Amino acid sequence: MSEQAELRLGGQSIALPVITGADGSKAVNVDRLLAKTGYALYDPRLLNTAIALSDITWIDTRQGRLFYRGYNIKDLIEHSTFVETSYLLIRGKLPNREELREFSLSLSKHSMIHEQMKLFFDAFPGRSHPLGMLSTMVTSLSSYYPASYEENKRKGIDVKTRLLAKVRTLAAWSYKRSIGEPIIYPRDALPYCENFLNMMFALPTEPYNVNPADARILNQMLILYADHEQNVATTTVRLVASTQANLFASISAGLCALWGARESFSNVSPIRMLQAMVESNQTPEKYFEPFIKGTGTLRTNGLGHKKYALTDPRADLSKQLYRTFLAAKGAGGRRPLIDKAAEVEQFVLGHPYFIDLNLYPNLDFYSSLIFELLGIPAEMHNVVRAIGKLAGWLAHWSDVRENLGSGGGGQIRPQQIYTGPLERPYQKLDERS
Repeated sequence: MSEQAELRLGGQSIALPVITGADGSKAVNVDRLLAKTGYALYDPRLLNTAIALSDITWIDTRQGRLFYRGYNIKDLIEHSTFVETSYLLIRGKLPNREELREFSLSLSKHSMIHEQMKLFFDAFPGRSHPLGMLSTMVTSLSSYYPASYEENKRKGIDVKTRLLAKVRTLAAWSYKRSIGEPIIYPRDALPYCENFLNMMFALPTEPYNVNPADARILNQMLILYADHEQNVATTTVRLVASTQANLFASISAGLCALWGARESFSNVSPIRMLQAMVESNQTPEKYFEPFIKGTGTLRTNGLGHKKYALTDPRADLSKQLYRTFLAAKGAGGRRPLIDKAAEVEQFVLGHPYFIDLNLYPNLDFYSSLIFELLGIPAEMHNVVRAIGKLAGWLAHWSDVRENLGSGGGGQIRPQQIYTGPLERPYQKLDERS
């Protein structure tokens, strides 16, 4: 007999089935609770609520490990590429040599976007944020693929692969538009990451060759960002997908969620924090003093991760990658910022305040430094992260679409507890005080 939980409400006892995950984690299935009892669950941040049965990503919170489709992220970082990892996430298995070749060729073949889309870029105001432009341009792709996903699939059109191919072009063009430089067209002969870096930094007036070390580190960083279970942006993609919205609208919603979580005043990116410290000539002791004393609130994306009891394995991996890349690349003209990052790292790793709260330099901290060494400005950091996240979002979008109508599928529709006034009499305008 399967395990069950017992809930007692108003003198009655209700048996609720228990779901056990592959890792031994357990959840109480309350899918029919409201219909059976009239009671809903109140979980305003969904921190205690699982909304999916998924075989895409597993976070081993107790041992600080991360797996994509069962493969350890450490092995993927060492041996794989972002293209191969994307295939793994989207299609559920590692490709053989011929499958990888065909997938790579498809990404190269479809990296171009419709020429008329250049007019969209021209219509954005100067200095528009690249993430906002990218979200808008992804939505606009639905105009060029108006048929349903199922109809496109019957015609042999893989819109998921096409979006993964085009997103780097849209991202690079968004950057070029934001700084007033001419766009650079994708080149089929270049691999995925080399192609993106070429579109980012090449100019029509002079030759540009992508440094192989730059392409390698970008591959590794995109793999690290590819998926992370049900974070806010991924959950947003799944929620919109559950309405049977098209792929492009669903992914655009994920981009907007990423923008809100990472770019709002509630959070400060690691680079912005370091720049502020350099410009004001503040030591880490001085900068963090209000937070340690409790007179200020610490708001940064660069420290800790609430999902893990131990350290996020991506933090350790990105730290190692950063150190190796820094040694090979050199800091160039960014030495003050790099030196300040080293001071912050040493300070938070040795201070009891940060140790007790498990606030260690995380993936975003080291990835920001790596992006800076690549010459990618701060406003583009989340755009680059979004390219990596797209691989996971595509997998989750497919997961939702394929389960629509099944026992675990259908539109995501949360409940609420109403707390406002009841049956207020309407007063005419001249009767109101």
